[in-house]
Amino acid sequence: MKIYYRIMFSLMLLLAAEPAFSIKCSFLPGEPDEKLILFTDRSIYITGEQIQFSSTVFNSESTTTSFESRILYCELVTPDGSIISNYKYLFTNSVADGCFKIPDNLLTGVYYIRGYTKVMRSYGPQFYEYRQIRIINPDKLEVFSPDNSRDTQNQQFTEVKENEKDDMLLISVEKSDYKPRDTISLSYKQADGSPARIKSMCLSVVPENSKSFNFLQTTASKTIITGKIYYPETRGLSLAGKLTEASSSEPVVDKKINLSIIGQGRDFMVARSDSAGQFFFALPDYYKSRDLFLCAEKTPSKAVKIWVDNDFCTAPFRLPSPEFSLTEQERATVLAMAQNMKVSSHFSSIKATDSLTSTKKMNAFYGKPTTILYIDKYIQLPSLEEYFNELPSQVKVRKRKGESYFAVQGSTEVSIYDPLVLIDWVAVDEPAKILALSPQNIERIEVVNEDYVKGAEIYGGIISIISRKSDFAGIDLPSTGIFVNFRMLADTKCVNKEEYYPANHPDARNTILWKPSITGQKRQYEKIIFTAPDTPGKYNAIFEGVTMDGEVFSVTSEFEVTN
Repeated sequence: MKIYYRIMFSLMLLLAAEPAFSIKCSFLPGEPDEKLILFTDRSIYITGEQIQFSSTVFNSESTTTSFESRILYCELVTPDGSIISNYKYLFTNSVADGCFKIPDNLLTGVYYIRGYTKVMRSYGPQFYEYRQIRIINPDKLEVFSPDNSRDTQNQQFTEVKENEKDDMLLISVEKSDYKPRDTISLSYKQADGSPARIKSMCLSVVPENSKSFNFLQTTASKTIITGKIYYPETRGLSLAGKLTEASSSEPVVDKKINLSIIGQGRDFMVARSDSAGQFFFALPDYYKSRDLFLCAEKTPSKAVKIWVDNDFCTAPFRLPSPEFSLTEQERATVLAMAQNMKVSSHFSSIKATDSLTSTKKMNAFYGKPTTILYIDKYIQLPSLEEYFNELPSQVKVRKRKGESYFAVQGSTEVSIYDPLVLIDWVAVDEPAKILALSPQNIERIEVVNEDYVKGAEIYGGIISIISRKSDFAGIDLPSTGIFVNFRMLADTKCVNKEEYYPANHPDARNTILWKPSITGQKRQYEKIIFTAPDTPGKYNAIFEGVTMDGEVFSVTSEFEVTN
């Protein structure tokens, strides 16, 4: 009876856990059902600075679906389609924010910040979100010139200016003039009778003439150009690919693909190839890069090959490439910003930095094992099989049609499933290879002697072998396996714009304040307090946001810092 209920429970799990590839994109062909709005703290930067951004994801008016992606792909690109840097960020309540550093050796020129989701990749780069920025390298005279000879698709864009919406938001600054290090109190509220509800909003306080309000809007035909459908990352980071026969491109259907996360953040998961040979993994929301190992289950009749999709867009594109120029007012602003950058760089080099190294012990995905067999606690035996069969172990080696297999000793229902066997978190389904390992290379063996559900698969327990040197105990890993160094979420530490500056440290900020996500739907004034910088000049407090209807707006207030 227990076996019956466990099988029924497993079937319920299979039905409840909808595979990502079963999501039907009813909006194809046409425009993406999902759109982005992207804001940056400024539109003029100095090399070495951080670009800070905020992005909102929302469904278009014609949408019939309720999903929203959880992962933003944000990139710094050139007009001719070269990627300078790219990162992944997590949406929380439809808003993602972050920052990334401008390379010190980048040439002065016009560049773009672009954002997209996996869903938008099905339609091509002309439907991504773009913000034009200008970057100045004060140490180089050369100006970047885009390569207009590249064979990229002719994609049409037009520049659109954000709407100034004084009837959307009311802003109040206590006074118009401040001294360096004065406390500035900025109040704001949504205007009574405002024409639309605000979905999200951000605030940047920056030097005058350092920010423009134009964004690109596509005029391209509304057709799919990629030839591939990407599915919503509604659960977080994902990895997708295809399993084919090694000698051809024919898909291999209904085969297990195991994925192991190596090192910190270790985990194991399993997926099955669908009718097109495709597979999909929903990954944990880890940061930095992680080494992954993927391998397919053993298929004696044919050799197979695993293909992994590129997690960032590689489709060619071309953007407007206007000649780089600055007005006289912008030149004066850029000169002050470059001087501030030099001062900030000098003093930041003597500040103590926070350590990003975590000493937290990482537990196995299966939690606490039932038993642990420490090899060094026993006399040295010649083979691993003897450790299992001669010692009081919950794992025994048995024979089936002349071939060895592992049997976990536990409750009755464990025996109806094959156990999951891991070596340093990598699944290996060839018992002969495991039994050929030298026990001297193994530190311990952890055992879970109950059936274990992982994704849509059920295992008759877990046998986890941990090597002494984290080198897989010298085993020859499955030939179908591949290692992938996978980019997880960006771990860039954004500059704290509200930090305290001692009297002997100059406050040379170029972005005085950046709040990527603030509340904008209250009818009473909300206060934001910040400190005036040391650099004299005129400054703008700029609220930018998007309404529930997808309309982009901005409202600006001014003040001045004098000596």
